[in-house]
Amino acid sequence: MRALSDEYSNEWNFSWRSIWSYRMAPIHFVSLISRDDKPLYIQSFDADMETADPLKKTENANKFLKYNFLSHMAVDVFASPVSLNLREQQQSDGVLLLFIQDDVTVYGLETNNGLKIVVGTSGDDAPSAALKTLFSNLHKSYLKAICNPFADLEGQNSEKALQSARFDRNIAQIVEEWNK
Repeated sequence: MRALSDEYSNEWNFSWRSIWSYRMAPIHFVSLISRDDKPLYIQSFDADMETADPLKKTENANKFLKYNFLSHMAVDVFASPVSLNLREQQQSDGVLLLFIQDDVTVYGLETNNGLKIVVGTSGDDAPSAALKTLFSNLHKSYLKAICNPFADLEGQNSEKALQSARFDRNIAQIVEEWNK
C-alpha cells in the first residue's frame, strides 16, 4: 500500500514541477514610445547580439531594424480605430496582443499619460497575469528614470534619462527575469 501511495505522490509532485518549470517565450525587444509617437527607447535582447563576426553583425543589424519597424507598426495599431476593437475583443483595458509578424508576437500597453510600451516575444502563449506584471515592471522602471530628482533633464527632455546605463541595466534585468 505504501508503494502505491508513494507512486501517486511522485506523479503529483511531477505535475507541479512541470507547471512551475514552464518557460515564458523569450523577449526579443522592448520599446517605449512617447505620447506624440516618438520612439524614446528601443532595445533588442537577442542572445547573440554581441559578436565580432561581420556576417553576424549584419544579421543583428537587420534584426534591430526589424524590431524598430515592428515598434512603429505597433504605434500605427495604437493610433488606429482598430485599437478600440482589439480592446473589446480581448476584453482588456491593459496589455493587448497587437499582432504577430515574422514569428514575433507583439504586445502593447498604453498608459494614462500616453506612453506606449511595446514588447516583442517569440510566442503567443504568455499568461495575462505574467504579462501585466512584466509591463508594470517596465513602466515602474520608466517612472523611476523620469521622476529621478537628481536627473538633469533639460526642458522636460525625457530621452536623456532613458539613454543612461542605469536604465538599460534595469530593463535588461526585467527581461532577464522574464527569460529565465
